[in-house]
Amino acid sequence: MEFTQDWFSHNIPTWTKLLSQLRGKSLVRALEIGVFEGRSTCWLLENVLTGDGATVDCIDTFAGAMEHCELDLSSLQTRFESNVTAWRSRVNVHVGMSAEILPTLIGPYDLLYIDGSHTARDVLVDTVLAWRLAADNAILIFDDYAWPKYPDQPWFRPQVAVDSFLACFAGWYEVLDVGYQMAIRKRAQFSPPAQMARPPAKTPALRADAWAFNSSSAEQTTYKIEIPQKRGFR
Repeated sequence: MEFTQDWFSHNIPTWTKLLSQLRGKSLVRALEIGVFEGRSTCWLLENVLTGDGATVDCIDTFAGAMEHCELDLSSLQTRFESNVTAWRSRVNVHVGMSAEILPTLIGPYDLLYIDGSHTARDVLVDTVLAWRLAADNAILIFDDYAWPKYPDQPWFRPQVAVDSFLACFAGWYEVLDVGYQMAIRKRAQFSPPAQMARPPAKTPALRADAWAFNSSSAEQTTYKIEIPQKRGFR
């Protein structure tokens, strides 16, 4: 295997603990958004995705990002393909933009690693699209959560996107680890966070699955908002 960069090895101790339950298990499905030369892919294939039928879907443009402008990426895809040769039957490669490829994939996946573009808007889109592909109890790992670059331009960093997603999906995940990376587990059922705002008192005229809100206008119009019994977007 040939690698010119090592942005992964420091994560190995944490990944070893986080992914121990998946190691050697049959039919485990992993999804990687952003693979570069395949260092994390190879580690997964060698140490976690070792059970019968275990596979990984890899998404990358192999064109790099703005922070790779000084690197020679002309043979990036070739290096990746060469590095995963020993496990090629377990690897499905999708070349292109993640925002276009993710809607075409069929889940569920047991492990999702989000490490594509670092810009907040791209990370947010990748995360929302990937979430629907995640199995109940799947592990999601966000790379570069504590990336130190662009401290005065948070829209160029993953952290603001990850934090925004976690705020919106509160109650649907549990945090497994926070450091340079962020790792969460998708809950099978909603569990209200301890600090979640309580709904207003039920209005007798409404069913238990609806809330009533009064506007502050002079007309005091009442709006009835139906709350779905099933949440399709978990």
